Amino acid sequence: MKKYECFEISIEKQIAHVRLSRPEKRNSMNSTFWNELPEIISNIDNEVQARVILISSLGPHFCAGLDTSIFQSDIFQPQSKKTDGDTKKQQSLVLMNYISTLQKALSCFQKCRLPVITAIQGGCIGGGLDLVCASDIRLGTENCYFSILETKLGLVADIGTFPRIVNLMPEGLVKELAFTGRNFLSKEALQSGFLNKLFSTQEELLEYSFTLAQEISKNSPLAVFGSKEVINYS
Repeated sequence: MKKYECFEISIEKQIAHVRLSRPEKRNSMNSTFWNELPEIISNIDNEVQARVILISSLGPHFCAGLDTSIFQSDIFQPQSKKTDGDTKKQQSLVLMNYISTLQKALSCFQKCRLPVITAIQGGCIGGGLDLVCASDIRLGTENCYFSILETKLGLVADIGTFPRIVNLMPEGLVKELAFTGRNFLSKEALQSGFLNKLFSTQEELLEYSFTLAQEISKNSPLAVFGSKEVINYS
């Protein structure tokens, strides 16, 4: 199996376990991440390598969001007042295309025929929240928390959080979280319906996640896929 920079993959008993594997960087999302993720999910789906995909991560935190190296790119730098109109327009188009690429990368979960479960521990921030919102089932540890941190950075969370999260919890709560950028703790996430279950430790979280994935994998793949399609469409 191909090796990846940002992920570790194992497939056993019809379950594809995809782990974010940069714990030293809090599993932040660098440029390579955005290329590897859709490739991995597409390969598992198209080659029928499994019936369920489980996403987890190594280390104390699930994902710290976009890697700061991405923001060093020229497309994120302030445009000079001396820059002519055509150059500014080109820079804007490049930025829009870049954001579109990130949005399409996360959409791979919804396009995938297989159910996607995310097992979340510690911090799940910014782009990490975008990622888990795109999954089908979210499970977490008692110490997990979420944040639409972009607000505090003067940005709008436009990689995919808002179109999805408003279907996962009350709109008023979403607006509060977006406007304040505050941490959204595990118990609140469970009570709002964002998380299905909470667990004391990451070990318990993963054990249950695999049990749930195995239960799903025993059902007709066509029926599971059809259910996912109809629910997503609704």
